[in-house]
Amino acid sequence: MTIAASVLRSIETALNCGAPPAMVATVALMAEAPASLPEAVAFIEEIAPDLLRLAERGPSFPRTLAELEPELRLDPEIARLRPDIGDHEVRGKLVFAELVGKRSFFQVAALIIAGVELSARDAELLEHLGVNTQLADARIWPLTVVRRIAARRGMAHGILAGAAMALNPNMGAQPVGAFMRTLERLEDGVGRGESVAVQLERGVARGERVSGVGRPVLGPDERNAHVFDLVRRYERDGGKSFRLALEVDAFFQKRKNQHINSAGLQGAILRDMGFSPAAGSAFCLLYFFVQILAQAVAAEERLQHVRESAGHTPAA
Repeated sequence: MTIAASVLRSIETALNCGAPPAMVATVALMAEAPASLPEAVAFIEEIAPDLLRLAERGPSFPRTLAELEPELRLDPEIARLRPDIGDHEVRGKLVFAELVGKRSFFQVAALIIAGVELSARDAELLEHLGVNTQLADARIWPLTVVRRIAARRGMAHGILAGAAMALNPNMGAQPVGAFMRTLERLEDGVGRGESVAVQLERGVARGERVSGVGRPVLGPDERNAHVFDLVRRYERDGGKSFRLALEVDAFFQKRKNQHINSAGLQGAILRDMGFSPAAGSAFCLLYFFVQILAQAVAAEERLQHVRESAGHTPAA
């Protein structure tokens, strides 16, 4: 099998930067994005000779910036280095001259990720909502995987595994964007004269599942009461998307005794602030990565303690 040029370039970049084997293989799989597990296994088997040949070269540790393929370039770019003035530029703003000491981290994160200019008040609301999402119990499935892998293979491998788990379509950040897309479809339907209930009933009849609704293991989301309190306090409860989300919640409570969950409410709030579905999911990863990092650090520190107790010298 000949590796596609775009896949090859990503693998070579990972190898040249010194990525360890598991992470090079991960880059290869992400670049190809097989549709099934058998296809993923077959892909790795087929490209194994090419991977081994590339690995023989060893890392080159690049001394220049990467060159983006023409089809990947944006106009304007999200960000660029500005050595001519000793600054960095993001979304047309100079980091040192215009942002440092003037905007909060969440304001700048929203600007870079979504191109959204958050008010200080909205950024503060999102900070509080981030605190509200900190369910860091290691028995929560993605965090269980992080703990298991980091405990055996170290922090970096645990974090990479946690990112994969947090990006699956059923939990973590992806349901936020999925619910935002549901709101888009419902809003379009209302514009055509169809009620929210009629549209959702049609989906139920087809057996469709709405991400952002329901919580099969833990039951009704205990975080919701705090979300409602926060959006009232920050006067975000009157937003069009938030009110539409409440209609979705009312429908599923009556129809299936299910409730909207924190991801659904978060998606509605972000949509009212101007986030796209993709940007909404990406922004919420800031919340979820805290929990992943916490479990990875705890496991790494325990692993180091075990190694030191066994007489192994810790790495410098």
